[in-house]
Parts: sequence; structure tokens; C-alpha cells
Amino acid sequence: MTPDSALQMRKLGHACLVEASAGGKAGFSDAAYAAAGVEVLPSAQSILEAADVVVKVRPPAAEVSLLRQGQTLISFFCEAGSASDPR
Repeated sequence: MTPDSALQMRKLGHACLVEASAGGKAGFSDAAYAAAGVEVLPSAQSILEAADVVVKVRPPAAEVSLLRQGQTLISFFCEAGSASDPR
């Protein structure tokens, strides 16, 4: 999620959460997310506790076991490799 896509999601009535520093490598600061109305949370654990839908760019790993009943995970999967495969 970018700050701009978060604005679009908010227009549709959705609340958006992001882990602190998650957008850094893509050039998006926590301040840019906050300015778009995104709640910046301190850790992946806090995201998993608060979100009904979790979206990940990288394949899921340990967080799969932390999902609760009714929670949705949307992610890329590396069918040909392990979750640590950087492809």
C-alpha cells in the first residue's frame, strides 16, 4: 500500500494500518502514511492484532500461525521456492 492507494481505500470507507518503517525501502515515510490517514503501528504483531485483512508483499512466514479465526491474508507465494526465497 502506498500513501496514495491508502487515500483511495479510505474513500471507500476502509481504515488502513501500516507497520512503522514498512514503506521506507519504497520511499514512503511514516509521516506520508500518517498524512494520508493511515494508522502507523509499531510492529507486525500489532498489525496482526488490529487488522481484519492483512496484505503482504513478501511470502508469509511465521505470521501465518498468528492469524486468528476469520482474518484474511493476501500475499504473494513462492511456489517454486521457500518463503525465504528472494525471487
